[in-house]
Amino acid sequence: MILEASTVEKVIAPPAAPEVLVEDAGKAAQNLCWDDRDESLWWTDSAGGRLYRLNLSTRIPSAVYEGPNVGAFLPQEDGSWLLFREKDIAQLSFGRHEQVVPLLENVRFDGDRFSEAIADETGRVLIGTMRNGRPNGAGLYRLEVDGTLAKIVGGTGQSAGLGWNEKGDALYWTCGTTRTINRFRYDPKRGSVTNRQVFHECPPEEGVPTALAMDVEGTLWSARRESGAILKIAPDRRLRGQVTFPAPDVTSLVFGGHDHRTVFASVVTPEGGSKIFSFQSPVAGMPLRRARIEGKPA
Repeated sequence: MILEASTVEKVIAPPAAPEVLVEDAGKAAQNLCWDDRDESLWWTDSAGGRLYRLNLSTRIPSAVYEGPNVGAFLPQEDGSWLLFREKDIAQLSFGRHEQVVPLLENVRFDGDRFSEAIADETGRVLIGTMRNGRPNGAGLYRLEVDGTLAKIVGGTGQSAGLGWNEKGDALYWTCGTTRTINRFRYDPKRGSVTNRQVFHECPPEEGVPTALAMDVEGTLWSARRESGAILKIAPDRRLRGQVTFPAPDVTSLVFGGHDHRTVFASVVTPEGGSKIFSFQSPVAGMPLRRARIEGKPA
């Protein structure tokens, strides 16, 4: 019998409880990314200046990049990786002598650093920023294929998790400042967002919303700081349950594995480090879209 959760205290346990996959994932692991091309898990240590890759067969993480902090990153269609760093947007490619090449240098944006990023069906990227202590000091940006960067949403200090519906014409955007998950109408041809509505408002006991992921049934999985949980919110906005973790701050999650039914989640521990957990979902997650950013001359 499956119970319908109406409050955060009611828990629907996953088929397999979360287990530790990576014991030491850096200082502040976030932006988990699953790469179908070689079935590997990636994440950034946003405070340690490293990008990690995990081979699931060996369960041994390796640092594939070290340098300026990477706030967010995405795989590109051409096999490279797009890095949103402290002062630039760069391309990481392991097949060339100079592996990291800036695409846009001295990037100006509102915020202290980049946060979550997502690509649409055309290959353009939506990317959020964060600013400590400034509730209106950050925003959501659109990065066109040619490298043009423009702010499209403001009024936040913590732009967090992003996700698409199945058709790609609705964007879910998390605002950590207002503790809301918003839904926009999205035009893939223009990259424009309209008709903003609050999809879910988080009461204090639910914690602060961070990253999110969507499954193929349209259920939104929302990671939370301060409550150590991932909440599952159905398309009708009803709370369907949660998965709990032995740490207060869940910073990121992603669906992966050969069938996209493995959920990977990163947490920051009270001791100051990070761990990666994994568990099985009864429903597959939506596949990740890849970016197609070419950049432009400085």
